[in-house]
Amino acid sequence: MNKRKLYSIVSRGWILILSISILGCVGEKTELPTKGSIVIAVSETVLPMVRQQEEKFESLYTNAKIDIISASTREVITRIFNDTIKLIVSSRPLNEEEKEVEKRAPFDLKEYKIALDGIAVIVNAKNPVSQLRTTQLDSIFQGLTTRWSDVGGDRKKIDIILPDPNAGEFEVVGTKILKGKKFGSAAKIVRSSPEMLEQVTLLPDAIGFVSVNWLRDKSEKLKVLELCDPSMPDSLGIKGQYFAPFQAHIYRGYYPITSEVYIYSRVDMYSVGSGFISFVTSAPGQKIVLDNGMVPVTMPVRLVELTNRGIKP
Repeated sequence: MNKRKLYSIVSRGWILILSISILGCVGEKTELPTKGSIVIAVSETVLPMVRQQEEKFESLYTNAKIDIISASTREVITRIFNDTIKLIVSSRPLNEEEKEVEKRAPFDLKEYKIALDGIAVIVNAKNPVSQLRTTQLDSIFQGLTTRWSDVGGDRKKIDIILPDPNAGEFEVVGTKILKGKKFGSAAKIVRSSPEMLEQVTLLPDAIGFVSVNWLRDKSEKLKVLELCDPSMPDSLGIKGQYFAPFQAHIYRGYYPITSEVYIYSRVDMYSVGSGFISFVTSAPGQKIVLDNGMVPVTMPVRLVELTNRGIKP
């Protein structure tokens, strides 16, 4: 073998190595589960909890950036089918109509249950009523019961405040309390949970409802009602009892207005979106769920009883 031929082979070898190196740089991923950016559409119903998830995730992974768009639950679900949004947090599962749309979608939609929420019924703190049966609540929201005196309160007209009809809590209460019947036409509609809290705070005869994660810093001018569901089976041993939307009551199914919270995703498994999902479903993420009054669903739940002698497992 002469020198010219040897040089030619070596040169080609370096060209081959250099080409592989360049291609390797081009193919290197710029996004990882802890690096990159993503826009997430979030149901306004559960916005406080998800905001805290975002803040904690970004504090742990400084190369990750999450931008949140808040909208009604129905709007959020629509966006993952019709928009560039690839990850949403929904305050309820897909309904039958949305499941049909999912079947026709040109992509696979992954579902992750992340929390169990309670929908709290709220009144002004000056209202003497502190408990309602679900049948009474049904009659109030339909507009059939119009005065507080009909349910043990003062002889004043009930001011019904309802969330946006596209909001998750509107659909949940409509299904679980009204059983598909229509809300009364005299109700006032608000566009957000903060506006709901404000209206019930200002109006002494108002009644409304919000997710428990909006009550973390509840005003002293608000009262959360205890509810009783007369249709509860006798086997549970709680028939006729009233329950507030505490986590233990939500977990056991004693509180009658609850909803499962989901992440729906079509993100790549190596994207920052997948990293966010992993965080929310991990122990630190589920601790944030717990801190916001909701029930964790991906980690074991331990119930304790508080007694005069301390905590009883």
